[in-house]
Amino acid sequence: MNEEQYRTIFELTGYGREDFSVCLGCKICASVCTVNDLSLSVNPQDILLALFLGQEIAGDHALVRYCTSCYRCSNACPWGIRIPEVIRALKESLGLESPFERAFKGSVRIWGRVYEPYIFMKAGVFLLKEGYLKYMPKWTEYVSFHLPRRVRRLSSPGGLSDSKGRP
Repeated sequence: MNEEQYRTIFELTGYGREDFSVCLGCKICASVCTVNDLSLSVNPQDILLALFLGQEIAGDHALVRYCTSCYRCSNACPWGIRIPEVIRALKESLGLESPFERAFKGSVRIWGRVYEPYIFMKAGVFLLKEGYLKYMPKWTEYVSFHLPRRVRRLSSPGGLSDSKGRP
């Protein structure tokens, strides 16, 4: 990693290199990490230490690839280091964001919230290629429920009408 990539990480997270020196190596973050439930044996301290020492971090590191940003590690950390934010910044600096992540950010940037049809249109090819087609029926059921529909005029209860005689 070059110095510009490190600057990007530190800028996006709000941390400086010296902020990672507070990590005690207690491995509480590793003990609560959901990625370890996949038997991948990751330790977030490895990434924090590499950032502190200015060492190279591999883009195929299991934590970089599979972090779910659940913040369990941050909640458990005695120093409150926001590890998922560090991982996201690292992925962005290495250019490792998936099409889904880019579509998700685009949706929030455009609409100020997550808009599922936009995400699906932007990341559809990626989702199909990665085998998410099996979830399509459930997704369309969910989206069809949340899409706006034409609202029909309801008649007033009890035959009441407004001053112009409309129900």
